[in-house]
Amino acid sequence: MAAMPVQGEWWHPRQVVTLHALDTARQTDALRRAVGGHTGMELAGVAVPDPDSGRCDIYVALPAGPSAFQLEAVGHEVLHCLAGGFHPDMLTGKKTSSYLSARQAAAQREGLSSAIDAAEKQSRWTLSCTLGTGSCPPPVRKSGTSVEITVHPVSPDTQDRLERALGQTSQRPEGITLTDSSGRRCDLYLTLPPTYLGRGMENLGRRMLACFTPPGNAGASEQRRRIVDEVLAGSPAERPPTVP
Repeated sequence: MAAMPVQGEWWHPRQVVTLHALDTARQTDALRRAVGGHTGMELAGVAVPDPDSGRCDIYVALPAGPSAFQLEAVGHEVLHCLAGGFHPDMLTGKKTSSYLSARQAAAQREGLSSAIDAAEKQSRWTLSCTLGTGSCPPPVRKSGTSVEITVHPVSPDTQDRLERALGQTSQRPEGITLTDSSGRRCDLYLTLPPTYLGRGMENLGRRMLACFTPPGNAGASEQRRRIVDEVLAGSPAERPPTVP
């Protein structure tokens, strides 16, 4: 599976992405059960694309210190937002569609949120509450954080030149994240993952999460954007992962 190429169902590079971070095993298990996963199935995330509305909700297991696998899962779900059904069903091997109408997407978001809320409520149901000796406040729904994300695919060579121009010295390619001063819009410039799983997906997940980090100095951000524009002006356009 990991060696198979990404072939997207669509390509919508601009999405309002809402991130729902699940930080407990009970919440993650509730997500698995809500999508019909069997006991023992490892499920790190689910995407609910809503292409007609230009939004996408991502539900992912995301503790304070996410593992490489969890970051990979974030990238995998982000790519579902951008490219729809880009891989066959994991169990049947058949090509599947990720398309949902706006009504279907809303119903799925509500169902997943309700399942996670129920799990959160159960985890807070203490013995004193059960016996009537303590209070049982209903859990507050944790609404996700939303950011408008635009993904700009670039070639490995262009990504390398961008990183060098901006003084990024990482030992491995990472790509560029530019967040505006409001923190509500974010641009990603990176080489898209060529296959379903692996380091490319992990890097996409890492970059996407950087969009949800509070923005830094506004002046520095504008300077970085000017440098990116200069590098891209002399670079060939990269094709998105659409169906051939």
